[in-house]
Amino acid sequence: MPAVARVLSGIQPSGEVHLGNYIGALRHWVADQDRNDCFYVVVDLHAITVPQEPEALRAATLDLAAILLAVGIDPERSTLFVQSHVHEHAELAWVLGCFAMFGELRRMTQFKDKAHRQREASVSVGLFSYPVLQAADILIYQADRVPVGEDQRQHLELTRDVAQRFNGRFGETFVVPEAAIPPVGARIMDLQNPTAKMSKSADSPQGTIRVTDPPDVLARKIKTAVTEIPDLEEAYAGKGYADLKRDLAEALVEFLRPLQERYRDLATDPGEIARLLEVGAAKAQAVASKTLAAVYERVGFLPRG
Repeated sequence: MPAVARVLSGIQPSGEVHLGNYIGALRHWVADQDRNDCFYVVVDLHAITVPQEPEALRAATLDLAAILLAVGIDPERSTLFVQSHVHEHAELAWVLGCFAMFGELRRMTQFKDKAHRQREASVSVGLFSYPVLQAADILIYQADRVPVGEDQRQHLELTRDVAQRFNGRFGETFVVPEAAIPPVGARIMDLQNPTAKMSKSADSPQGTIRVTDPPDVLARKIKTAVTEIPDLEEAYAGKGYADLKRDLAEALVEFLRPLQERYRDLATDPGEIARLLEVGAAKAQAVASKTLAAVYERVGFLPRG
């Protein structure tokens, strides 16, 4: 791996960015900017594997970009862009789909879980082939390292298998990426259900702390939380859980205050956010187009003109 690694991370513009996302992923993204060549992508193509309202999706994409900028993603130190703005992702996904096996995709745990909860006839092909597009997201930028949670490790292994399969047939074309599992904050649990991870979905609104929740909402969610940490019991000996929750709520409000202030400032100028995303898309496409051209040449497509 080179001294400066290329890192690729993506996040969907669906649901709400919560404390688990921030601690488990986004803070690591910010720190990575000073160490690596980072590509950060809002993966709106992945979002439509389930039904989305068009205007809501556009608004959520812009809002997520504002949050990423607010947490500290710097467009001058990294490449921040929207997936659908770089058409090479979808084009490479088709080619890679011809090198991924049906049986491999059927074994993907996330697909099996979702197919089990729904009737298989109602599960979209997009949901089934989601890992192939994810592989394209990674391989199109020749990423060395991909920060992933445990629930995405299987998808990264598929990416590695497809890259090695393609390289074995056509010669060295893709960098085979390595997984990077954040050591701290990788699993932030739901406040109402401590056995489940905090989720971006709306399944547990009171158990999920959104990074944009106002102070009164943060305090209310902490007040009703069932999660407690045994290590703190000694520090709060002789006091009630109410004292712990009050102190925790105050600390959380202060922890999120700088992020929320930057977010409010950014949200007042959507035109500037769109401009920064366009700059990022141009930077990303400059890399992606070279990779796609090499892939097209290797598989034997006739060049245009």
